[in-house]
Amino acid sequence: MKMAPRVRFAPSPTGALHVGGARTALFNWLFARHHGGTFILRIEDTDRSRSTEESIEEIKAALRWLGLDWDEYYRETERFPLYQEAAERLLAQGKAYEREGAWWFRVPRPGTTVVHDLLLGDVAYDHGLIKDFVIRRSDGSFTYNFACAVDDADLGITHVIRANEHLNNTPRQILVYQALELEMPEFAHLPMVLSKERTKLSKRHGATSVFEYRDRGILPEALINFLVRLGWSCGDREIFSKEEMVALFDLKDVNVSAAVFDEEKLLWLNQHYLKAGDPERLGELLREFLMRQGIVSEEEAEAIPKAKLAKAIELFRERSETLVELAEKARFILSDRLEYDPKGVERFLTPEKGPLLEGLLEELAGLDESEFTAPRLEEATRAYLARAGHQLKEIAQTCRVALTGKTEGPGLFETMEVLEKAEVLTRLRRGLELIRQGQGA
Repeated sequence: MKMAPRVRFAPSPTGALHVGGARTALFNWLFARHHGGTFILRIEDTDRSRSTEESIEEIKAALRWLGLDWDEYYRETERFPLYQEAAERLLAQGKAYEREGAWWFRVPRPGTTVVHDLLLGDVAYDHGLIKDFVIRRSDGSFTYNFACAVDDADLGITHVIRANEHLNNTPRQILVYQALELEMPEFAHLPMVLSKERTKLSKRHGATSVFEYRDRGILPEALINFLVRLGWSCGDREIFSKEEMVALFDLKDVNVSAAVFDEEKLLWLNQHYLKAGDPERLGELLREFLMRQGIVSEEEAEAIPKAKLAKAIELFRERSETLVELAEKARFILSDRLEYDPKGVERFLTPEKGPLLEGLLEELAGLDESEFTAPRLEEATRAYLARAGHQLKEIAQTCRVALTGKTEGPGLFETMEVLEKAEVLTRLRRGLELIRQGQGA
């Protein structure tokens, strides 16, 4: 490569950033970073009737969440004088004409335009099949194909990397380059993304916005890893850090065949990053989901110590695919509003268990807070039961229901450690109250 590349991601701000657009942004960002080039964010907002400021801000926020930083930023609505000058030049040269207030590009006939695509090879378009097209609307605004070509040339874009659906726009843009005698970039049109049924991706198949995945508890690193594998490969590897992607990515490894959007793989990747991630960082993300799902109030969420959130992450991440799922599993630990399983209460909080549970409560109350670690708690519990002539299996489920309200969950002593001494004693006393009230009799 002769010079450092300049690439751009150019979304239309007519809605949220969806995963298809995010993949295009990612491939451009990786190409720029791999080759030491420039990644440009250009907002194509010439369609003023559909573009919104809210969409622009959401697109920028989604890219930031994914960690795709840009080096330069432009908006087409701020560049109208550039388009006007180029359009007037075409009009003056007879390469464009006016009709009903709009300015039309005159397609040379006969002729053929060949798109030299880095991925697809040469694709030829007969001019007999390309109609003259509008470059400036009657309201004075400029159309996509014209503004896009003028912008790419003015910004020195070296590679246009975009979705395959834009391939049929390319011959019109090439004609604009040629008519204005502008330097042309290289083109690479990325493979389509299909559903598992090999049909066009729709919202019901997963073609949803980046932030909808964020709100479903998907981590940005998991979504990035998932998106990079939609059309790019490096051997049989599935898991890549962002640094590894930058080091390995190149267009020569992009497949020309359609990619399949498999949400099960996304969940698998997300669980991998939940398992491997820093518990403190994940704990801070979990704090937000606890509030969103109404598990705790904002005030309660802010009061949860960082260390406790980190321990909750470590306790539940092996069994959770998303932060939403993890928040639900951790509900009984991070909220003091305990919901008891009636069947569990009936079966395990029975009168005959009362004395044994009361003795365990006294034993645990005698431990220092520093001793509330899973190994020490198990040691103390087993020692107490041995003195009383009983085994752990006789009291384990009684303790679990008293502490969690459920009959299933993570390890009993790991649960106690995360709950910490004061909460463990409080919940065991509540279990004794339920027994005394005859709830399980």
